[in-house]
Amino acid sequence: MDSRSANASSTLAADTSRTPDRGLGPVHLLLLALVPACFAFNPVAGHALADTFGPATLTLVRWSLSGLAIGMFALMRSGERWKAPLSHLLYLAVLAALGMGFCSLAAYVASQTTEATNIGLIYGCASAFVAAWEIIARRQAASASLIVGISVCLLGAMLIITKGRPDTIASLRFNPGDLWATAGMLVFVGYTIAMRRAPARLTPMSQFAVMSVGASIAVLPFAANEIVSMGFPLIDARAAPWIAVVVLATGIGAYLGYNVSLTLNGAVLTAAALTLTPAFAAVEAMALIGERLRWYHAVAILLVVVGLVLISRGQRAR
Repeated sequence: MDSRSANASSTLAADTSRTPDRGLGPVHLLLLALVPACFAFNPVAGHALADTFGPATLTLVRWSLSGLAIGMFALMRSGERWKAPLSHLLYLAVLAALGMGFCSLAAYVASQTTEATNIGLIYGCASAFVAAWEIIARRQAASASLIVGISVCLLGAMLIITKGRPDTIASLRFNPGDLWATAGMLVFVGYTIAMRRAPARLTPMSQFAVMSVGASIAVLPFAANEIVSMGFPLIDARAAPWIAVVVLATGIGAYLGYNVSLTLNGAVLTAAALTLTPAFAAVEAMALIGERLRWYHAVAILLVVVGLVLISRGQRAR
């Protein structure tokens, strides 16, 4: 969920008011499936590359290469806005360091000690916390659908963190990876809330490129420390395809897919499709890295997806 993390909820503010003007054809349906699948690859790829890259180094690879590709494409397009006040650029850089840099780093650190399925489910609960904050701040009506949706999502998250054992809370036995994922998810919540209120001075692609630079600079010292301590990553035939997944799927594919889906399908359908991200993460983890789906994973997937659907409906009805 992380880079939904990138900019998904805010940098495309100019597009979110659009609604689809045609029926759902094959391309529309493909996008609605492709976008959550791309976002779901992030914890799976992080787990697959845990032995090759340090978390900060992989974060640097993700945002530097994704930002470079998107930036070069944006430079070839006409109509992209690149100019903004220095204060705004610094604001974006700070948000990028947190919402893109730290959130990716936390997910990759988490992947060293917990399942990709857990990470996907925990990050998938970010929408519930954002909706809860909007209710507390009185910017969102506290409808029954929202309250139930938030509660169900949080129940699913607690089920994952405790691995289906409520006594874990009393004895404080938590998996460090789940705690890292929770920290990253909470930071992403703050990032999303802040970005929703940031003025859209740059166009979406130029803003993504600028923020990718900010995230890359923020993690560069940590990546350098990892390389000094561990040496340069040895990229072999097994690692190369996963690096491509990190850059092309979780970076470029997820972002561009989200952008196109907003244009063709509208904000409501696109947001609803993203509720499938935790389920995709579980399926991809089982198919590609051999994770086993336990009973509490299945129950948590059901709870989180149902909760996010209720939240999406509650926000649409406001």
